[in-house]
Amino acid sequence: MKRDIRIDALRALAILLIMFAHTRPPQWLYELRDFDVILMTFILGSSYRLSTERKNKPKPYFTYLKERFVRLIIPAWIFLTLFFLALFSFTLISGRPFPFSLKKIFTSYSLIWGVGYIWIIRVFFIIAILSPILYWLARKMTRLLPQLGLIGVFLLLQKGLNALVALLSGTEQAVFEQYGAISFGYLLAALVGMWAVRQSNKDNSILFICFSLLFFITASYQNLPSIEDNKYPPTIYFISYGLAGSLLLFQFTSFQTIRKLLEKTPGINWLSQHSLELYYWHLFPIMYFNLYVAKDPWYLRFFIVFPVAFLLTIFQNRYLPHLFQPQKNK
Repeated sequence: MKRDIRIDALRALAILLIMFAHTRPPQWLYELRDFDVILMTFILGSSYRLSTERKNKPKPYFTYLKERFVRLIIPAWIFLTLFFLALFSFTLISGRPFPFSLKKIFTSYSLIWGVGYIWIIRVFFIIAILSPILYWLARKMTRLLPQLGLIGVFLLLQKGLNALVALLSGTEQAVFEQYGAISFGYLLAALVGMWAVRQSNKDNSILFICFSLLFFITASYQNLPSIEDNKYPPTIYFISYGLAGSLLLFQFTSFQTIRKLLEKTPGINWLSQHSLELYYWHLFPIMYFNLYVAKDPWYLRFFIVFPVAFLLTIFQNRYLPHLFQPQKNK
């Protein structure tokens, strides 16, 4: 079946914006693009629904879960191993001290915090674990009013989880925040993505208006706080901004003229298919800047990080095509 160009285009946009955020652009640009991870999880939901409905018979749940583990967690561990080995080699050659403790290395492999940046893979995997339940809800809730009610329930649950984070401390707080409050915050985006890909433009427009109103109400009530400051864990303010942006872009790419234009645009499919590899490779120069460059203008990062990420991804796909996609070996 033909690929949905909207999903490929928005996945490509999301990964480029996430990479762009790590170059530390000016604050107004940094805040403006803060819908990117929500958009990526929105697309995860949309693509899950389309792929599920293409199959005559769904895979057994544990087979599906194993495939998701191999597709998401194993590549994250491969990246971390490569990164730590490369960093260790660099410190031996340069005579610099190794910058990370054993605890930080361990928490990196547990996908909690560690060296940073890998938390997003944990979120993707938790969404994958719960996608069959989200899909069942998406199939059951096809009318707008029940959808809005379920959205309200998700947002209230998120508010409760965020409140619990504030009551905890130490390791318990870190684990609960990472695996609970932060990860749960993106489930709603996947659910809305499952709805959006199968319902009318009118219904999607109403959802967009609802999330936009919710964003502006919370923004005015809280006196326009930073969107980024509401990301860990995600608040109603952050989620509503991300979903309003995601729905707006999905509506835009749904116009027939835009879809035809996107289908003729080279590189979109490549960006979408190699988004995970691009993400990992761009972290090598980003980590170098973070660790060893005290003050660097964001545009210097931009003009180094993007070419390096693209070149490494092209090189890796030519010589080690299965490095971050081991299940393709089957």
